[in-house]
Amino acid sequence: MRLAAAALVLLAALPAAAATALSAAAEALAAEIGPPTEARRALALAVETRAPALARPLEAALERALAGAGYAVTPIRGTADAEGAARAGGQDWLVRVQGGLVPGRHELALVAEVIPTWSSFFLQRRPGARAVPPRLASARAPADAEALVLAREGRPPGAPFATVRPLARIPGRVLALAVGEPVAGGGPAIAAALPDAVVLLSPSGAPVARLPVDPAARAPMRDPAATIAIGAFGPGRIGVAYAGGSPEVLALHDGALERTAALGAAPLCAGEAGPVFGAFAPATGVLLDALALSAGSLPRARSARLLYSLAAAPRGGPVAFAALGTDLRLELLGADLQPADVSAAPPGRTDAHDRGGAASAAERGRGSTPTALASIGTGFALADLDGDGLAEVVASAPVVVPPDRVRVLPARPGAAPLLESSPIDGLILAGAGGDLTGDGVDDAVLATLVKGAEGLATELLLVTADPREGR
Repeated sequence: MRLAAAALVLLAALPAAAATALSAAAEALAAEIGPPTEARRALALAVETRAPALARPLEAALERALAGAGYAVTPIRGTADAEGAARAGGQDWLVRVQGGLVPGRHELALVAEVIPTWSSFFLQRRPGARAVPPRLASARAPADAEALVLAREGRPPGAPFATVRPLARIPGRVLALAVGEPVAGGGPAIAAALPDAVVLLSPSGAPVARLPVDPAARAPMRDPAATIAIGAFGPGRIGVAYAGGSPEVLALHDGALERTAALGAAPLCAGEAGPVFGAFAPATGVLLDALALSAGSLPRARSARLLYSLAAAPRGGPVAFAALGTDLRLELLGADLQPADVSAAPPGRTDAHDRGGAASAAERGRGSTPTALASIGTGFALADLDGDGLAEVVASAPVVVPPDRVRVLPARPGAAPLLESSPIDGLILAGAGGDLTGDGVDDAVLATLVKGAEGLATELLLVTADPREGR
């Protein structure tokens, strides 16, 4: 007895489990619908979702929430006439719910039609007439990992691996791109470094903020260059550096970008594995092959090789970073900046690329599996487009004149491209990865330099495997 009492005390002291997104959205919708009126408790529930895996868990959460509000709930499945089925079953109400992810946001949205289905004595001569008008109810909740897994739609049979579409146009030339949260927990944004400004865009490409930059404040360059990253940089979450200038930290406050601090090294990229820092080669717009995980003193250059840019996998993984040299060879790196182990399959991967085995950091790059991709263009990003745990390389073609093409390559040397787009006007010169559509899986954004009626401009292209974008 004393053991049982102690167990009860212990259980009472434990914190309550956090509500899942499904249960939170279901409870909010039940509250919006309200309790039964006039003792009409019999309720038929029909749930429709674009993602089949979401339907039954959402139905269960709604059934529980509506029962808690006082209804006797009967699920209706597999019928095109849910209202007719509810009437035939003697139900007082039909609640028809549609649920899914909100495009561009990590939110689960539910929209319900609350339809009266009881027979009215005064409407006996009008079969099927509704006793009172129907009404709408809706609710939202932040999408957690479970909701993102359930609500992600599968790629239709025969559909391409990813789609490419225009996202936004920015006057002038974008030198570098980053995707991330400029305010922790505030949702993703796109940061772009131009020769005379740093701009911040929403995931849909709408302007958010702009900070002018004086080109005269840095040493003149024949070809301007910059790096930009979004991550944890102390007093701000945006790090930027221009060739010939001083690296600095920016912060977004009240819709405006502000300079908050200096950085000891150029922020090259940032992802789940953290930021990477480096330095421009003197009097040039290319980078030294000297990389570090902190902005303190940089190590000696690993080689005489010069780099165009670095990219980070937004969610880390076996390939956490990639460095593109001026020889157009892309080196795949792990979270420790050592050659990546691309022989081991990512967690949960079950496709034809699976291979077993792993290697220590000291052994990487010394075995039969090479750790570099040859001949990609200068604009590229890392993004795990299919959510399998291993980032793909989203890159331009190795061309120096338009047209260009978007290519999606597995991070395995020698593997066939997963996608090659039709020709694109202009040249792709920069890229970044991050979730911009809100489905919980990475997308990529590429900056294409084009000539317009008013001079040079940058067309931002969204590359995504989100099935909602392919319709």
